[in-house]
Amino acid sequence: MPLAENWVKQLEKRGLEPIHLTPEQRAEKEKQDAARFTKQWQAQDRVKYINASLWGEERARSFKFTDWLPEKQANEQRAKEVGNQAYRIMRQLVEEPFNVFLNGAAGTGKTSLALAIMDGLGDKHTNMFVSVIEWRDMTYQSFHDEKMQQQLAVIEKYMRDVDVLILDDFGKDTQKEAKEKVASMLFRLADARKGKTTIITSNDNELALTKKYDMATLSRLIPSNPQHIIDMNGMEDVREV
Repeated sequence: MPLAENWVKQLEKRGLEPIHLTPEQRAEKEKQDAARFTKQWQAQDRVKYINASLWGEERARSFKFTDWLPEKQANEQRAKEVGNQAYRIMRQLVEEPFNVFLNGAAGTGKTSLALAIMDGLGDKHTNMFVSVIEWRDMTYQSFHDEKMQQQLAVIEKYMRDVDVLILDDFGKDTQKEAKEKVASMLFRLADARKGKTTIITSNDNELALTKKYDMATLSRLIPSNPQHIIDMNGMEDVREV
């Protein structure tokens, strides 16, 4: 007896009525199943990247545009303009990938807006957050730790592959550290991320960064379009704006 026929008889013995699908219904069910499995796989993929993030002192957190409170700044109008610019950038990133640069003094909300942009892009993109200082320190520690070398190799692969990468505290290393080690790390990463979105936050402006990194590295990371640069200088040090 064919397997399918035997299976139907077993169902009937249990008082169950087998469902007979037309070819059209079967095709539609297979389509729905494929969509469900794809959605589950994509969700697992997103978790993989975010779990590999290097938060450093920032610690894992999220931030939405609705959390941005301009009234906490003395110059409320300027804070509104900065928030609106970040929102416009997020809407543009839905259509095409490009790099974003946020610079300004510590505590002005650069990381918050970077996270808001990432959050606004939704579930269609994989996301990852990396503190450049944490990445640098982990690299130094891995020189004499084989297990950490393996862990770092996975993290750096994810950094190259992820759709949206936040590089936090770019330029916070000393000029010597930048020239001797960090610049080469960033160059390799930036070169591998062409055609993807990298959101960079820094206390330094473009001029200050040229004293630490070569132009080959900066040209791959800092956007040339001024509309993709959010200048937060002049805003006050207000944590969790």
